[in-house]
Amino acid sequence: MSAMLKVRGLHKHFGEHHVVKGVDMDVNEGEVVVIIGPSGSGKSTFIRCLNSLEEPTGGSVVIGGGESIKAGDRKALAKLREEVGMVFQDYTLFPHMTVMANMILAPVKLKRASKAEAQATALALLERVGLSHKAQGYPSELSGGQQQRVAIVRALAMKPRLLLFDEPTSALDPETVGDVLNVMKGLAAQGMTMIVVTHEMGFAREVADRVVFFDGGKIVETGPPSQIFSAPKEARTRQFLQSVLH
Repeated sequence: MSAMLKVRGLHKHFGEHHVVKGVDMDVNEGEVVVIIGPSGSGKSTFIRCLNSLEEPTGGSVVIGGGESIKAGDRKALAKLREEVGMVFQDYTLFPHMTVMANMILAPVKLKRASKAEAQATALALLERVGLSHKAQGYPSELSGGQQQRVAIVRALAMKPRLLLFDEPTSALDPETVGDVLNVMKGLAAQGMTMIVVTHEMGFAREVADRVVFFDGGKIVETGPPSQIFSAPKEARTRQFLQSVLH
């Protein structure tokens, strides 16, 4: 099977600070990869490099057999952002716009969809996460969990090939975490290719095809959840899991 995403030798520096240190990763179509690891290990910076929200200092990121994005290539960057959706921990909805307006903005502006077509797609997606009745509401009228579900389906409205999640539940009340994780589980079951940075070990164990343990800007260990959680090979992986699971 050919990889949908190929990352080779990815580095990211912030001044003297070397945050991502030569990471290689392949992700296949329909695969769910969950990245775990301690805070400050470079996980979020790594996935922000995958859609050029952070420009890598070195290495290459190739989506779907295309070419690595060159710095300043706006056309290639726009194409990348169409193919790779992202969901952040803080929702990033526009507060002055209704839920529907938030949903249709990118499809109409970037994909040149008609307003009617974009609205129909948005309504179907909102229906899917139980929020069609909030279409004309504003983000401030929604709970954190509802805003995050809107943020997920807003990313889906662009029909991406790959969806990135950066700690999607870390800003939520414990009661609403389950609603968001259920939406993500549904996407995984439908074959969406996903890379998820999360502290939710239960989600990683249940939904991931592969778990990647990240520390010190590098991949320390990678494998199926059964191996990573039950019989990790690396001492550092064991140490981390003991600290978060007990």
